[in-house]
Amino acid sequence: MGDQTVRVGVVGLGRISNTHIKGYQADARAEVVALCDIDEERLATAAETHGLTEALLTDDYAELLAREDIDAVSLPVPDHLHHDFVLQAVAAGKHVLCEKPLAMNAAQAGEMLAAAQAAGVVHAVHMQRRYSPAARYVSDLVAEGALGELRHFRCRMCVHRISDPAVRLEWRLQADRGCYGVLGDLGAHALDLAHFTMGAAAGDLAEATALAAIFIHERELVDGSGRGEVTGWDAINIAGRYEAGVLADLQFSRFSPGYTGWEIDGQDASVRVIGDASDSIEMYERAPRDDQIPASRYTTRAIPERYRDGRTLFGAFIDAIVTGGEASPNFADGVRVARELDLIAAATKT
Repeated sequence: MGDQTVRVGVVGLGRISNTHIKGYQADARAEVVALCDIDEERLATAAETHGLTEALLTDDYAELLAREDIDAVSLPVPDHLHHDFVLQAVAAGKHVLCEKPLAMNAAQAGEMLAAAQAAGVVHAVHMQRRYSPAARYVSDLVAEGALGELRHFRCRMCVHRISDPAVRLEWRLQADRGCYGVLGDLGAHALDLAHFTMGAAAGDLAEATALAAIFIHERELVDGSGRGEVTGWDAINIAGRYEAGVLADLQFSRFSPGYTGWEIDGQDASVRVIGDASDSIEMYERAPRDDQIPASRYTTRAIPERYRDGRTLFGAFIDAIVTGGEASPNFADGVRVARELDLIAAATKT
């Protein structure tokens, strides 16, 4: 595309759409030229909030896709719509960035990847945690062998908004609309993070067992007309093993205080990352000794400046369109994550 501005339409204007819109507005090579949502009030609010009142505002996805002056679409829509919306977008020749998880299952994800490849469009999935300075630094440490042979991957991701009983029966709480409840919601991030940081040193997730729970079984319907059953998992604890023998210990909950923390243990060293960790990580380097210290003593290690360059997934998506390259993570990464979500879900007891 050379120096041409990438013109983007954002479809679905729930909470996550704000991240998408701001991500494009932060990149001088992109311009949000269209917004689409079936809710007129949300459409007007988003346009006003983000200074996009001159953009195309429509409740018709087909109208947006038919516009030749739109190069790419961003899809922060509910999980069950990903498959159909992506297939329509690539059929129209649009580059596409889809929210995570890519699809409701691996079969759908595979169809989406094949369609995008056949259409020759740039495709990406919003699993953005691999762009954090800590994840990029740890990925390089692992690749360099700084941790030695890998032993454990541990990750805990939690949010708490849905723990409020007053939250109504939104799509995230329904198994036929939100991919495996909290497993797809938060687990997609963790599984992609594991692949990005450990790569071939771990391989794919090969086996798993899990326990999941729904803590509030009924909630008021969104329209206030009654109550309905919650079918999407609220929390899940997972034990797994990667192809190379690395053990996984994963916990995802929408009923715990907001928290993200992950660790990788290797034979020679361990790393620990809590929260955003944009400036430093914690590292423990083993040394032979006669006694055993009960508590490992981690030290703070600064993340080198080259990893703190402000790189984002949205910027990488735009860059791939401009240069004719590939985005990362793309639909192939989304397929891998979908397979692992299916594997865990099939092994889950409630």
